[in-house]
Amino acid sequence: MSFQLVDRIHSLTPGVRATGELRIPSYPCDFPLALVVEAIGQLAGYVAMERHDFTLRPVAALAGEVLATGEMRPGDLLNLEIEVRALRANAMRYGGRAHVAGGAAVELNRCTGALLPMETFDDPARVRAQLCALREAGAPTRAFPERAEFASQIDLLADDDPQCLRATLKTPLDAPFYADHFPERAVYPATLLLDSKIEVARQLVSRCEPARDRDWAIRAVRNVKVRSFTPPGGQIDLVVHRSPEKDEDGARAIRMEASSEGEIVSTAFVWLEPRPHR
Repeated sequence: MSFQLVDRIHSLTPGVRATGELRIPSYPCDFPLALVVEAIGQLAGYVAMERHDFTLRPVAALAGEVLATGEMRPGDLLNLEIEVRALRANAMRYGGRAHVAGGAAVELNRCTGALLPMETFDDPARVRAQLCALREAGAPTRAFPERAEFASQIDLLADDDPQCLRATLKTPLDAPFYADHFPERAVYPATLLLDSKIEVARQLVSRCEPARDRDWAIRAVRNVKVRSFTPPGGQIDLVVHRSPEKDEDGARAIRMEASSEGEIVSTAFVWLEPRPHR
């Protein structure tokens, strides 16, 4: 499984903007919102990397807001677009969107990526060739795994507070996506960590408000902050808290936190809303 999530790049102005596409697998699969966020971020990364002649690449992230504005289905073609708001020697700021035939599906606002030396993470020639291929023939057909394959194990832990749920995440020591993330320094993707936190948040809300006729869908994720890298084979402690004071129009607000050996790895808020089963 490749972690290169952009299938094709249609246009790219270095340091300014780009458009591209991602085809969601047509077979039944659980395709997380986090992977769409990853695809938009990767498209933005190419804009920055070409502008800096592949000497730098964005590897860490802050996202002010991720909005789930529409529904995505198996087989949908997502049209991706990004605009760079600022590009400096040490960071970039951008926003982006993913559209389906029926309209907007995902929107990213106020995103920031730190720019670090390319050679620490990847081969500049490899990335340059990858971009060239995406602008011409596009990416080869690939398989996407189920969410369970992203992590070796997620264990829910007991908590006396009914508005809180804890879990541990064991990141895989070896996985196919490390070949892309990254060849020279393997890092467990922050978007997959975000996906795991959201899954634990869903478990919390389902425990607090059990119902057989609905799912807890993502409305928005805000204030995403990634503070450190997660190595392969690491254990991450996850904790999610219900924040009733931040609930909005039927959506439940959950604060999510990931830490390792007592140090914060990442934090975010997710708003989940009830929707009928498909």
